[in-house]
Parts: sequence; structure tokens; C-alpha cells
Amino acid sequence: MLTRFSTSDPAEAAHIFETSYGRSVRLAAVPTGLPLRHDRWSTGAFCIDDISISLDLRVQAEPLGYVLLAAPRRGCFGHRCDGVDELIGPGEVGVLYQPDLPGSSWSSDLDVTSVLLDLSLFDQVARVDPDRPLAPLRFASFRPVCADAQWRWRQTVRYAESVIAAGGAPGASPLVLGGLGRLLAAATLAAFPSNAIVADRSCDRTDAHQGTLRRAIAFIESAAGTDIGLVDIARAAATTPRAVQLAFRSRLGTTPLAYLRRVRLDLARRELTRAVPGDGVSVAAVAARWGFADPRRFAARYLATYGELPGRTLRR
Repeated sequence: MLTRFSTSDPAEAAHIFETSYGRSVRLAAVPTGLPLRHDRWSTGAFCIDDISISLDLRVQAEPLGYVLLAAPRRGCFGHRCDGVDELIGPGEVGVLYQPDLPGSSWSSDLDVTSVLLDLSLFDQVARVDPDRPLAPLRFASFRPVCADAQWRWRQTVRYAESVIAAGGAPGASPLVLGGLGRLLAAATLAAFPSNAIVADRSCDRTDAHQGTLRRAIAFIESAAGTDIGLVDIARAAATTPRAVQLAFRSRLGTTPLAYLRRVRLDLARRELTRAVPGDGVSVAAVAARWGFADPRRFAARYLATYGELPGRTLRR
């Protein structure tokens, strides 16, 4: 869902920020006569904001309870949390606060993309034990581990923006939105050092056997039409997410999520094959229903797998 606000009133701007980022946020603004523009794409578990504000901002925030990242295009964004001061400039990306700690921030004449991620998304992609929640998330640094990681994070956000901005079937598909949220969380964990990354354990390799693979495959094939991720597959297989990954890699040369995408591709092909003229079925809608956000990528994968484009299957 897209919401848009625009105002030149500092008091109204403060209210918009408090409404958007939580009642714990307190904002003081010095008017410059220029407006604030705040566009938000909200999908439930994550939001992507596009903000242009020509006000001097000062924010004091209690623990937010979610992960907030900022990528300025103009201006600088300073922040302090857990005794660390950072300044994020144009072209850079930073985590603003620890999710469970208070912080403060300041900026002036800012044009920025910000991303809000629910903590449940990190639990879905980084949980070590499917029956034990992820430990409270803490970042070891508010800056990316390297320039390449920063670039990959920005590309992931751009991809998510393009999908949800497209609207229609792709924007409404629960499988697409669920996958995008987990993709953003995974990109954040890959870009910023945290306590969510753990080394392989001996029990993971011990559990990566044929029985684990069989149970995982049975669950994937029965639940492919629902919004499932690696933790769900591991829980159904009665083992850890890492053990499931190792079982698929060692025995099938693939990953659990790649196997899931292939099952969904087969189901999409079945739906296209069964369609009849005049029933309103479209390739884009079928692709989105089975979790493929980009019709062009779907078509390329379909062609590589079945030797024909999905439109030809539909017209047959």
C-alpha cells in the first residue's frame, strides 16, 4: 500500500514522523519554508520510505523494536546509539539504531530512502533451531562490511521497490511479498555484521541425511502454494535450517529454496496448461500467484526449463 504526505508545516512534519516511526520518536524541526515529502510503500512486515525534507531534524527515539536503515541521496544523516556516533552521507547506507536500544539522530536538507524491517523477518531467515526463536538481534557495526555488500543491499532494495511499485498481481501476491521481506532481511544480514550469523555445527552435518531430505521434499511439495521459508521447511523436516541446506546441497546439488522455486514453476506451468481461452488467465498473474515477482525473469526461467515461453503454453 502506498501512502503519501506533503507539508511545509514543521508541527505537521513532526506528527507525520511520529506516526510513521512510532510514538517513541520525538522530533524537533526548524522551518525553512520548504515542504516535507514522505512516500511510504508498506507491506506489513516491511516498509520502504522515500523522504525529501528541507528541515533540520533532531530525533530522540526509545527502542524501536524493528530494524531501521537509511540510504541518503542528498544531505547527511548523523546518529548515535550504544555509545557509537556515525555520519551517513550520500551514496552510503547505515543501520540507525540497535532494535532494542534508544538512540538519537539529526539531519539537514535530507533526501533519503529508509527501510523498516520487522524483527520477525530476521527470525525467519537466521533462526538456527526451528523451535527456538532467534536471540535478540544486535549489529556489531552500523556500517556495511564492505563496498560490495553495500552495493548488493542497495540493489536488493531497488528490486523490492520495482516489484511493489508495479502494483497489480505482483504487488498483491502473498508469496511475492513474503519472499521480498525475507530477501531484504537476508541482504541486511549479509551487509551488516551481527550476532545472527553462526558457524556450522556438527549436529547439522549429522542430520543432513536422506530422511531429512525426504521429509523436506514432502513438505515443500504439499505447501508450495503457501508463504513458506527455510525455517518452515526445517521444522517440517524435524531438524535445523542448516541441516536441510546441507542435505539438499550434498544430495541434490541445489538449495531448499531453489527446489521450492522449481516446484512452484511446475505448478505455474500446470496452471497455464489447463487455462482455456477467455477465462482471463495471464502469464503475469500466474507468475505472481506462484511467487515470481518479475514476469521477464519468470519467462526466462520458464524458457530455460521447458524450452518454450509461458505465453506459448498459455495459447496452446
